[in-house]
Amino acid sequence: MLSNLLLIHQWTGYLVSVFVLVAAFIAFGRAKAAREFEPGLYRGAFALLALQILIGLVLYGIGGYWDGHGPLITYVHPVLAIVAIGVGQALLGRARKTQMAVDAHRLAGRGLVLSFILVLAAIGVASWPT
Repeated sequence: MLSNLLLIHQWTGYLVSVFVLVAAFIAFGRAKAAREFEPGLYRGAFALLALQILIGLVLYGIGGYWDGHGPLITYVHPVLAIVAIGVGQALLGRARKTQMAVDAHRLAGRGLVLSFILVLAAIGVASWPT
């Protein structure tokens, strides 16, 4: 079961990162079109990212990834993932408080792009040979 969960975590990481990037493009498109700010899509992207991180934390706890693996997978990978969700959620929170819809979409888009970059870094660190 643990190997299946690990396989799910590995492959959904790519899918979640693509969804986050698509949501960022949509955010910038909505900013350009000056559409009303509705955070539903952005919340969905961060919910998928949070679910991915939760699966990773379960693997970390049950699978004992703090022991026997290199420091990159042990420490850097989970920290990058947690920072990705934290930065993204912080900018989405600021976007929800912004009065101008264009600025709100841009802030949400920036949060999604930063999260995407950090997720890609986490994926890269995890696939780095030990």
